[in-house]
Amino acid sequence: MSRVVGVTSLLGSKMSDNPRPAKRQKTEQESSASEDVPPQLTLASLLLGLPSLLLHPPTHTNHERSLALSYHALKKCAAMTSLDCTVECRAAAGLVELGLQIGLSSSGIEGEIQKAITKGVSDLSLCRIMLTNIYLYLL
Repeated sequence: MSRVVGVTSLLGSKMSDNPRPAKRQKTEQESSASEDVPPQLTLASLLLGLPSLLLHPPTHTNHERSLALSYHALKKCAAMTSLDCTVECRAAAGLVELGLQIGLSSSGIEGEIQKAITKGVSDLSLCRIMLTNIYLYLL
């Protein structure tokens, strides 16, 4: 029992010395964080991100519309000039995946898929393996 009293008396003496905790001091990092400007969003990264933003489940009424808009966004991204190699690879792979989701029976989709695979395999060494596997799946 005396042990408990000793602990409480120690805590009580600390609390009586400083009844309120000190206020949190502002640091320079916190004040400069409000002045920082976020990185700029490029058109290519926006077009690559649209398919994930427009995604709807197959049972949704706007599923076909979201696939078409995503496909057109990736097609526009792939047509841009002076893109980074990884951006081109993501655009080509996204076109192929969306083309397969839309279906090969749609008019012109198979030709677009073949074009994206051919461009990705010949020009982009990064996505050669992935696109070759998709191409073999199509055969």
